[in-house]
Amino acid sequence: MYLLRALPVLCALTSSVSYAFPTSVSAPAADKFAKSSVVERLTGPPEGWVKDDAARFDKDAAVVKLRIHLVQQGMDRFHDMAMKIATPGHELYGQHLSQQVIDAMIAPKDESKELVMQWLENANMAKHATISERGDSVIVEASVKQVEELLSAKYTAFDDMESVHDLILAVKPSNGDSVVRTLKYALPDVLKGHVDMVQPTTFFGLRAMRSTISSVVHLDENRLSTDLAPGTEAVTGCTGSTITPKCLSNLYNFASATAAKSTGLMGIAGFLEQHPSPSDLQTFLKGYAVYNNVGQTYTCTLINGGTCPTTGTPGIEANLDVQYARAITKSIPNVFYSVGGRPPLVGGGTNTNEPYLEFLNYLLGLPAASLPNTISISYGDDESTVPLSYADNVCNLFSQLGAKGVSVLVASGDNGVGTTCKTGTAKTFTTSFPASCPWVTVVGGTTGNSPEGAWSGSGGGFSSVFGRPSYQNTAVSSWLTNDKTHVGVSSYFNSSGRAYPDVAAQSTNFLIYASGSAEGVSGTSAATPTFASVVQLLNTDRILAGKTGLGFLNPWLYSTATSGLTDIKTGKNTGCSGVISGAGFSAVSVSFVLDCYAMLCYG
Repeated sequence: MYLLRALPVLCALTSSVSYAFPTSVSAPAADKFAKSSVVERLTGPPEGWVKDDAARFDKDAAVVKLRIHLVQQGMDRFHDMAMKIATPGHELYGQHLSQQVIDAMIAPKDESKELVMQWLENANMAKHATISERGDSVIVEASVKQVEELLSAKYTAFDDMESVHDLILAVKPSNGDSVVRTLKYALPDVLKGHVDMVQPTTFFGLRAMRSTISSVVHLDENRLSTDLAPGTEAVTGCTGSTITPKCLSNLYNFASATAAKSTGLMGIAGFLEQHPSPSDLQTFLKGYAVYNNVGQTYTCTLINGGTCPTTGTPGIEANLDVQYARAITKSIPNVFYSVGGRPPLVGGGTNTNEPYLEFLNYLLGLPAASLPNTISISYGDDESTVPLSYADNVCNLFSQLGAKGVSVLVASGDNGVGTTCKTGTAKTFTTSFPASCPWVTVVGGTTGNSPEGAWSGSGGGFSSVFGRPSYQNTAVSSWLTNDKTHVGVSSYFNSSGRAYPDVAAQSTNFLIYASGSAEGVSGTSAATPTFASVVQLLNTDRILAGKTGLGFLNPWLYSTATSGLTDIKTGKNTGCSGVISGAGFSAVSVSFVLDCYAMLCYG
């Protein structure tokens, strides 16, 4: 997993008590579970959240769906195999695994399930519990009051203070940006080594997460035809300051990918009640499709109470992702995964698990024939706000998707190296999650095309939690040795951590349609579906040639794929204004833009 347990970050996230924990199951239940210790403790809510003392909700009526995740065995052995499967030249390359095989490799001990069920029985909670389909978790659905007693916790309402950003991007829900969480919880000491995560507890989830859209501006449609008219341009179709599918197809050399392609499945992740508009998609394609795919659309899959209405105000993020994925991927089926997970505060509603867990577990439960070949994810959070146990488990789920043959691409974020740039009282560059996970491919942002250079807002840096994976060693070591611009800020980042982004693409002023109007959108939310869609062209070509999809991309990207990538050598990202002088990284040799023709997307 390349998990680097950096002390400053761990201290900021949790305060744990360490004991010699007994493992015997022969003692009377009342004695066995009598002694408990705090597992995770936050000194306060994550940045941007405040306690809502005025909120009132019925703790007897409100329900929590609690996931008690069991410690899995053999994860290191599985990760070793997953890396070999993704490494060109290895005898296991491309031999993707079924979920049944993966589950057999990493199954928890039977003792772990038995102990948790005994604990719940002792607390009169067994009737509320079920074992998850894959056998890696115990799911408890009970009232907030019952869960508080079980975990020695106090659940409280918290409000998100960044709702103005949500309003701009049309993602603010009708029930307000509030969440019910606890700042600490405890478990019986006997469960040490058997349980490694309990959520929802200390992770505040996607209410703190943001789509990685940096800005949205209205475009004057009367001027678009003039701005986009052919003329003197460095790249055909890249006129004025607006990015369109035609510009991208020539810039990244997939304009010649004219063969009919309808094999495979492109996946787009949607959170925060975002939904796309079919009518906006058709308006966009009629004006800017580069293939004969104007009649193509997408399907919606609802997960964890997600919704996908065809009317109402669409999300800017959802429209951006769907419009560019649909335009680039020809006739390849596209699916928009609408993932719910915003719990109500009052009445008898259910306080659901954080949506990432629901989303990834749903995908892993699909048969191989129903899995997408590629997934584009344009949502992220500050790594320092994510409990270590949660980050570790989510990253493990991503590794399983890769081993099953799914290519996962994640946006790097839009705040450069950070805004507040503090963890507690310590000054530090800000890292994004899940971008910091070494089992996903992270897409940064570029701007311009003659030459293409790093976009100053592009998220990028080094994880404080996950160590540097082996596939990055050569590229990152070379940059650390040869680049001199980071020397003055070296104390603000963990140079031994997982570096990101891995690749990059255009990220500024993408033309989209929203509610019938033309808008210009900027952010790595634009870069990610662009790069992911070209990866889907590659995956489809491989499938049509009788090969397996690429799956986890990074070992390939850092080795044999470099001939199809262009190194970004100009520009830098910035951030930490007023906090850290000279903050940012110059364009690094671990970040590339693609040349689809060289990668054989034209078949």
